[in-house]
Amino acid sequence: MLATTLMMKKYLFLFSLFALGAIMSAQSLQIDLLKKELNDHAKEDIFRVNKLNELAFDLSVMPEDRSKFATEAVSISNKINYPEGKGKALVSLALVKGREGNAAEFSRLLKEATVISEKTRNTELKASIFIVEGMVNDNLQKKLMFLLKADSVAARSSNLILQSRAKYLLANTYVTAFSDYEKAIDYNFKALHLAELANDPKSLIICWTGLGNIYAQIGDQKNALLYLNKAENANQTFKDLGNEYLLQNALGERYRLSGNYPEAIKAYNKGLEVGKILGTNSSLNESNLADVYTRMNNLPLAFQYANSALKGATQINDVGGEEWIYGILSRAYLKDGDPDRAVYYANLGFSSAKKSGGTENLRDNALALSEAYAKKNDYKNAYENRLLYIKYRDSIMNDEVRNRTAVEQYTYNINKKEAQINVLNEQKKGQRNLLIGALSLLLLIFTVADLLFKNNRQKQKANKLLEVQKQEIDEKAKALSDQKDNVELLNNIGRKITSSLSIEKVIGTVYKNVNKLMDANVFGIGIYNDQLKTLEFPCTYENGKPLPFYSNSVDDENRFGSKCFKEGKEIIQHNLAKNYKNHLQEIEMPDKGLQAVSVIFLPLIVKGKKLGVITVQSFKENAYSEYQLFMLRNIAIYTAIAIDNAESYEELNHTLSTLKETQKQLIQAEKMASLGELTAGIAHEIQNPLNFVNNFSEVSAELVDEMNAELGKGDIEEAKAIAMNVKQNLEKINHHGKRADAIVKGMLQHSRSSKGVKEFTDLNALCHEYLRLSYHGLRAKEKSFNAMIKTDYDETIGRVEIIPQDFGRVILNLLTNAFYAIDEKAKSGIKDYEPTVSVLTRKENKKIVIKVSDNGNGIPKEIAEKIFQPFFTTKPTGKGTGLGLSMSYDIITKAHNGELLVECEENKGTTFSIIIPV
Repeated sequence: MLATTLMMKKYLFLFSLFALGAIMSAQSLQIDLLKKELNDHAKEDIFRVNKLNELAFDLSVMPEDRSKFATEAVSISNKINYPEGKGKALVSLALVKGREGNAAEFSRLLKEATVISEKTRNTELKASIFIVEGMVNDNLQKKLMFLLKADSVAARSSNLILQSRAKYLLANTYVTAFSDYEKAIDYNFKALHLAELANDPKSLIICWTGLGNIYAQIGDQKNALLYLNKAENANQTFKDLGNEYLLQNALGERYRLSGNYPEAIKAYNKGLEVGKILGTNSSLNESNLADVYTRMNNLPLAFQYANSALKGATQINDVGGEEWIYGILSRAYLKDGDPDRAVYYANLGFSSAKKSGGTENLRDNALALSEAYAKKNDYKNAYENRLLYIKYRDSIMNDEVRNRTAVEQYTYNINKKEAQINVLNEQKKGQRNLLIGALSLLLLIFTVADLLFKNNRQKQKANKLLEVQKQEIDEKAKALSDQKDNVELLNNIGRKITSSLSIEKVIGTVYKNVNKLMDANVFGIGIYNDQLKTLEFPCTYENGKPLPFYSNSVDDENRFGSKCFKEGKEIIQHNLAKNYKNHLQEIEMPDKGLQAVSVIFLPLIVKGKKLGVITVQSFKENAYSEYQLFMLRNIAIYTAIAIDNAESYEELNHTLSTLKETQKQLIQAEKMASLGELTAGIAHEIQNPLNFVNNFSEVSAELVDEMNAELGKGDIEEAKAIAMNVKQNLEKINHHGKRADAIVKGMLQHSRSSKGVKEFTDLNALCHEYLRLSYHGLRAKEKSFNAMIKTDYDETIGRVEIIPQDFGRVILNLLTNAFYAIDEKAKSGIKDYEPTVSVLTRKENKKIVIKVSDNGNGIPKEIAEKIFQPFFTTKPTGKGTGLGLSMSYDIITKAHNGELLVECEENKGTTFSIIIPV
């Protein structure tokens, strides 16, 4: 299965590249019909151009023929002024040039086609341009981007085949490049549905084949065969030999993966027959046949097809194919009893893969080398290549991080012991045969007493020897069984240890499992504190009871833990009293409890980083066996990984908390910055009502004096008239006082945190209020600044449910940016430039639209896509935080379920549009 995975990926990649047709000059009824129509219609008109373009964009036609058809289509289109036809022909020519590797010509042709698509607004042409960009681009992310654009544009056209084609290419890209089977199946079924609506046989065959491949990849062989059989049956009517070639190879792959080798051989042979008709390179089919025959032990045919496939792969410079075929030859020679040649071909495959970087071929050839060396009894090289195989296997599978060196060494020892047992069994069998012969001889010479006595003694000795050997074999078999069980146990322990992200839980899990495997009277894990330069033991156990936290300096030379950590070496003492001087000058006696006699300290190291130590101690002498040490070493590896994961997780949480706090501070700073923008405008606005209040107060005081004078004269009527004037003045004072009060309340509302509660608000009034405030704010800072303000409010909008504080911040931010833009352009001294800011509101299709426009310098296109990103600003250093538009975008899109869009034209101006649902 490991080897077949490589070829499956290779096949799918080929198929996705050439999904629109075969990889060779295919013969089909459709192509023949198109060519006949061209021959029958020699007139240079739109009909002929369209037929030429159909042939030029069909990959089942040879590249030189497609180039010829496209060139003729361009020529005729120029004569009859048919830009759409010319654009499609240019796209086909670009595809040919791109496949040839002519990047400059490819780019030029597509640019010319793009100009035509923009002028004609032809969605089919635009979609075809994006499809070709995706097909030729080697960068997987860019390939996906272009194909997504192609799908989006094609959906706006009425061409169902084009829509199906775009979705199919997306499906293949998701499965081959990103292994995203869910999206791949979704897009493939959508492509199939469109192909059914269009009733296009070729599109149906392509979609069914694609689905068959995807289902095979996820292990659903039943559905894989269902869809591939549909494609095969349909192609019997359609009669496209290019599709037939690919289908037979795909069917062969499905049968091979499911172990149905006879059917796989039948499909591959059909593919080879079609390949001969087409004159195509069939190294892919032949290599697959070689693999199947190797698995079936039909070695003559395996060698025949492998050598032929190798020759074909070399001709087309298929390095990946060569590496795969070398692996097949290695396995075949190993089965043929020729380990030397097996080593030779596996070495070729491994060396080639090392240069090309083919990790899967490195893995498979390393495995082949390991098995070949083992056959030669070269256990050293077998073991080394086995390690390489595990290394590459783990890097491909991206499994749990494991250091399995010790386990592989142990497995190697087990295999040697099993081989020894087989030898002993053979000896026992031979001895039994010898015993039977001896008994027969005893019967023949029974009358000879002397010989009978000797043979009887020989029989007794043989029986004793056989009994001893039987006991040895039984003991070794039991030991092997127990050790294999413990390897499984080790894997389970590793999963439990590495599943936790809490250091305390990790220590508890390790102790619980170590205590089952060995005598752990004392157990502890010391974790290195880099700041204090200490080993900290958060949870140590003695006779099953946890001890209080304690720590040691890593420079304390009389501590086993410190020595073990600093030197990164194991310390193992089976009799502490006799051997401690090998490591320490003196040994400190414990304050309480017993002194350990057998002591183990192992360093905890992961990725070259020393994390701490693990210790297990017993009050008995020679308490630990080599096997227990082996198990503890592996547990130490898992423990180091788990502690590293836990520390990384803790650091990540701390960093996340810091980022959240910083984000809050930055948001508050941005709010205060916007409040600062308001200050000057508010000062100007509030000054007017205060002036009115002061003036009318003074006038009212004078009127009261006059009224008292008239009352003194006894002129009641005049006094009443003056009183009426005083009342009117008081009303005006009250009006302007409320105006000032409203401005202050608006400022306070803007400055305080929003509770996120929506209220019905006069949107036009809100926009106009912030328009005046932002304008006067800039005027207060720049006395020379003047601008024309245009407003166009839709009075039918009425009151809209919004969060006033947040929405006001968005309006203020957009207006402040607009005034800043026109001020910067005005300072550049452009003649006859009239700075203008416009605000427009509309109610359209159950949506409210607010547009803030300016005629400033505009925003370059390459920058426009970034302006809503946090901390991105076009203003000079110190004049902008880069958070205003980011906050505005979040307020509109998240809090109000709306959209914030920008349209800009360099040197002409910018328009921001807020769209919210009613």
